[in-house]
Amino acid sequence: MSNPQTIKLGKTEYVILPKAEYLRLQSLAGIPAGSVDAIEYARASIGATLRDAREHAGLTQAELAKQLKKSQPMISGAESGTISVSERYVAAVLKVCELPANWAGPKKPKRAKQGKRG
Repeated sequence: MSNPQTIKLGKTEYVILPKAEYLRLQSLAGIPAGSVDAIEYARASIGATLRDAREHAGLTQAELAKQLKKSQPMISGAESGTISVSERYVAAVLKVCELPANWAGPKKPKRAKQGKRG
């Protein structure tokens, strides 16, 4: 594979490869017990970002579905990571939510430094 397909969501770039190749590589790698499946992790991560975008825009799943001309269960599946989504779908969600294409989720609040106790 000289030039793998990639998808960039926010600041994170993902490599797309056929499932058979992924499974072959996984078997060669000798994945330790307790490891997280990369595909499941990516879907969950993308789904969480989609949910954050919708919530940031103040939309319900039903409202987003209507604007995208999709079903509410499809929105739910995308957000839970049980449905694979395309880069085009992600871009459409960000557009409806009036967020930039490179939006990577809400800013995490910085932890306040705890003062010394006397």
